[in-house]
Amino acid sequence: PEGMGKHMQDAGIKSVYLMAPNYQAGKDMLAGFKRYYKGTIKGEVYTKLGQSDFQAELSALRAAGADATMIFQPGGMGINFVKQWKQAGMDSVSKLYTVFSVDGVSLPALKDAAIGILGTQTWSPDLDNAINKKFVADYKAKFGAYPSFYAAQAYDTILAIDHAIAKSSSKDTAKMRAVLAAGNIPTTRGNLKMNTNQFPIQNIYLREAVKDADGVVTTKVTGTVFTDHADSYASQCKF
Repeated sequence: PEGMGKHMQDAGIKSVYLMAPNYQAGKDMLAGFKRYYKGTIKGEVYTKLGQSDFQAELSALRAAGADATMIFQPGGMGINFVKQWKQAGMDSVSKLYTVFSVDGVSLPALKDAAIGILGTQTWSPDLDNAINKKFVADYKAKFGAYPSFYAAQAYDTILAIDHAIAKSSSKDTAKMRAVLAAGNIPTTRGNLKMNTNQFPIQNIYLREAVKDADGVVTTKVTGTVFTDHADSYASQCKF
């Protein structure tokens, strides 16, 4: 969400309407967005967790007159929201931006409804490095679909553990931690360095939902919002 807040701030978007489920992750997402976005917030709405009907929210959003709308509605919530957004013709009212809502999890269900929607993420299937290319190709060959961010993240975790064992020549956890702290960890996101709070220092990309050469809806990187970005809580926790 910090990446999306920065992108929308840098893009000069004057007003935004925010929406997320009413639970801690939803509140954290909008707080992260507001850390970098300093324009006018026309509305900040917390919907019921698991909500499937957004007609009332879309009516209120239409009346608010915001230049853009930014949502965090993961999983089925995001699928229902985007479909209803399209059915209501909301693209002519406000530009839709998302975090963790239009991605590898929801795209198979959204299909063409997702085309053109922007989001931010630390990974994308089209990242141009050897590890990512092999991961995506192998995943597609086995499962017949693009991997999601969560699959890439799980794969990166295994790569990091393997790297720590190989470089330390040991399964001693202290030695493994020292290897990870030294950085240069090979992942689908490139070689990463861990911050003091055990979160990676990494790029955040702007992604757009598009069709690939075979007509399959996926995401492509259209820009880099942050380079080597450290999260806002790193100073509060040591490795």
